[in-house]
Amino acid sequence: MTSADDQVTTLDSDGEKANGKGSVSTSTLDPASEEASKADADTDADDSYKEAKPASEDSESSDENDAQSQPVSSGTADTDDMADKEQPTATLSQNEQYMAADSGPSTVVDSQFQTQALPNVTASVEQPIAVPVTRKVQRKTLIIWGILISVAVILIGAYFILKNMVFTPSEQINTYVSAVSSGNYKRANKLVDPGVANDSRILLTNDYAKDADSRIKNVEVGPLVRNPRGSGYQVQISYTVNGVKQNKVLDIQASGKQFLIFDSWKIATPLTTTIKVAAPKTVDSLVVNGINVKLAEAGMNKEVVTPPSDSSSSDSSDEMQYSSMDQYTLPAYPGVAKVGLPSSKYIQAQPVKLDNPSKVAYIAPQATDALEKGIMDKVQQRINDCTASTETSKTGCSFSNGTFEDYGSLSYTNIKRTVSSQPSLSELDLSNGEFKTSLIQTNITYQYRFDSDSDWEDSKSSASDYLTGTFVIKDGELAVKIDDSGKNYY
Repeated sequence: MTSADDQVTTLDSDGEKANGKGSVSTSTLDPASEEASKADADTDADDSYKEAKPASEDSESSDENDAQSQPVSSGTADTDDMADKEQPTATLSQNEQYMAADSGPSTVVDSQFQTQALPNVTASVEQPIAVPVTRKVQRKTLIIWGILISVAVILIGAYFILKNMVFTPSEQINTYVSAVSSGNYKRANKLVDPGVANDSRILLTNDYAKDADSRIKNVEVGPLVRNPRGSGYQVQISYTVNGVKQNKVLDIQASGKQFLIFDSWKIATPLTTTIKVAAPKTVDSLVVNGINVKLAEAGMNKEVVTPPSDSSSSDSSDEMQYSSMDQYTLPAYPGVAKVGLPSSKYIQAQPVKLDNPSKVAYIAPQATDALEKGIMDKVQQRINDCTASTETSKTGCSFSNGTFEDYGSLSYTNIKRTVSSQPSLSELDLSNGEFKTSLIQTNITYQYRFDSDSDWEDSKSSASDYLTGTFVIKDGELAVKIDDSGKNYY
């Protein structure tokens, strides 16, 4: 029969085994709690001894079987001495450890003895339980979502800012209008194609707006409105030219995408206008704001017009009055245009200022003394050539050919021609570039005979006619052409 001392010894042995498996020892408690636990353990051991003794006497065989299944220590020390030396230990699960820590030292000791009473349970392998860290995970998730939302807000904000401030028709219009108003026509041409041939772009250059007074001022850009005639927008540009307010409507059309997400816009109507100039056909070029313009090359829509009676620069009766002029259209940016003649010694005219595209600059050149002299120099050359001829007739010399005796096969010699008076210009038409001289009278003397056996006989004749021709002033030089046909006035 096993005594109470033997049972305590067995418990002690089992506790040592459990302690060898890494169980939590009660020695980790503070000293006051440790001594209290020892006192409780001594009391519990005595009570267990008293209760266990009768039971062990009645069931000796059962105790012997239990002793075979449980490891028993060989020592027979007293229970009170064992409690003073070492606290019994038992393997606790993690939850039991938490419960023991919360309930205090006495609870841990009670739990230990309860665990020792079930050796099969304490021998089982402990399963670790993970402690959740949800608070840390939630904080990390919130940070990530916060970053993503912030980036999305920044990108969306940047998109709308770029769309409404950079990639907008308004921004493009302002840039274009600024280039025009500052006289940077080269940049304006790159931003918006003027839509005219290269030869006609001679005034669409920065040189045309060198003078700040020739540029548009007080520029105002109106609001964008939907184009009532189609897709896109329209905007009205207002400005002043020489103090007079003018305006023009520009059409803006979509032209695809930029960077795949931003609308691209195109100004379909350039901020250009036209100026109209008219000059007689004797003038091949004009100067507009200091630029020499070849009318036949740069001019468009040529037409013959009748200038108004007040187109002349003065009321002098000697001033040339024009019946017709050649009118040309020249593309230009809005502004003030000063139109005049190139420097020439043959003609001169007062410059004309244009500040409205509906007006026409009529250039009415007046002949200088140099022009009349230049034409008459050519006339005199013809007279000299004709009067020097010893032929009875010469082409282009109707005024000096005359008539000769014609009685069959006569022979002529000593033919001499002299002009009785120096001619002058009777007509000078700068509109058509035509001229006419006064009547040229020529006296002719000669000798003739019927055959070689006859003597030479003296005779005389006369002739008169006008010389007519055309002229043109090209590149500042005068070109004169005299007609060869004449009416042969006798």
